[in-house]
Order: sequence, then structure tokens, then C-alpha cells
Amino acid sequence: MRFTYMTSAAFNQNPSKAKKEADERPLVITEHGEASYVLIRYADFQENWRKPKSLYEALEDTESKFDADFMPERADVGHRDIEF
Repeated sequence: MRFTYMTSAAFNQNPSKAKKEADERPLVITEHGEASYVLIRYADFQENWRKPKSLYEALEDTESKFDADFMPERADVGHRDIEF
């Protein structure tokens, strides 16, 4: 999911622009370079707030930031002598 960013000063100067941006995608409002608030449409809030997800739904999510296939490196334990 993509976000739009706006400083708190810009938000205070032009809240209507912030609402227009939030209609398109979530708007992150920053203070001193750190994210502090998120402005989203109420319909999006109702749809997503504390909505339980099944494991299937979580794995099916195509917009997840964890979409990369998991390809672990093969473990090499080396050649070891075994004593019995």
C-alpha cells in the first residue's frame, strides 16, 4: 500500500488539500520528520480497523510488503567426523 506524506505545518495551512490526498490513499502527517498521524477515509477505517484476518487472507494479500518468495540459503555444516 502506498502512502502520501505531509508535514504537520502543511496540514495546518491546508487541511482541504490533506482531505483530497487522503481520498486517494492514506496520508501520513509528520512532525519533525517522524510519522505522527495517519489520515484515511472513514470507509477505509471501518473496513480495516481490527478486522480479523484468517491465515489464508493474510497469505493471499497481494499488496503485502512481504511478497518476496522465501528462498533460504542451503545450510552447509561442512564435513564432520562422527563418533559412535
